[in-house]
Amino acid sequence: MTEGIAKLDLKDRRILYELDKNARLSCTQIGKKVGLSTEVVNYRIKRLEEEIITQYQLIVNLSKLGILQFKMCLTLQHINSEKLNKIINELKKNKAVKWIVSTKGNWDLIISLETDSIENIELLKNEVLGRFSNYVDKKSISILVEASTYNRDYLLAGEKTTERKRTIMKRDKEIKLDDLDFSILRELSKNARESLVNVATKLKTSVRIVNYRIKQMIKDKVILGFKIAINYEKLGIKFYKAFVYLDSPKKERVDELVNYLETNKNVIHHVKVLGNWDLEPEFEVYSEKEFDDIILLLKDEFSDIIKNLDIITISKEHKFVYF
Repeated sequence: MTEGIAKLDLKDRRILYELDKNARLSCTQIGKKVGLSTEVVNYRIKRLEEEIITQYQLIVNLSKLGILQFKMCLTLQHINSEKLNKIINELKKNKAVKWIVSTKGNWDLIISLETDSIENIELLKNEVLGRFSNYVDKKSISILVEASTYNRDYLLAGEKTTERKRTIMKRDKEIKLDDLDFSILRELSKNARESLVNVATKLKTSVRIVNYRIKQMIKDKVILGFKIAINYEKLGIKFYKAFVYLDSPKKERVDELVNYLETNKNVIHHVKVLGNWDLEPEFEVYSEKEFDDIILLLKDEFSDIIKNLDIITISKEHKFVYF
């Protein structure tokens, strides 16, 4: 792997954009969209996988499976690198913990957990933090109410794009899945671009059945999409997460704020939560100044309802799984 920022042309960026919209598109399908042959697209994707694409990710609406997601933000105390690594390794082993990141800002770690009811949150929190509670200075819990994921429009550098809003995850009627459905989800969560043939072979079933089950889970909105995870450093991107505290706003103004976030090409994810804060937009930008300008405009436009903002950067992702 070369040092520094990877050199990408517009065709590379278009391929990344299409894979981020749907990571299961074939090279032929992508080629038709970007104006390249299947062979050239295949070659470019392999090169992008070496430098930019770190994972092909499955987007699952866990609420459709009766699963409640919540996050714990932690500020640690009396900590050194050895103790921190030990805590992270302990968390990685815990099956209830699905996402772990190190951050810079008001928090040191953010972890995402899953349970089947609000009543179990306190029990799960105590179980997860029990072994290292003496190292936790501050903690805050937020429960996911609704999440939206957006296309990475900034990749196309000013070109016109469509389908800005891609997926919405929120509480809905539960869907019952069988063991084969869950096995398919597990395989796709490892690699959302895995071929139907490989999935079928691993699960000892037919391609036709796997294809049908995936299509049915998409129809039932259990599967919301397939996207890419990227190497921010190699793409020259900075990642910021904001915790937005609202001051008793009217629903109309909140809707206007959410719409404002949706139309910003640098917002790639947005979460409504129940907790100490209300919204968690996530931004991918090329510079600190670009982010500062976005936040300044946001405050100017919605100073009547935004009470405060906490800003963090995510320095490293340690774990991301669904099942």
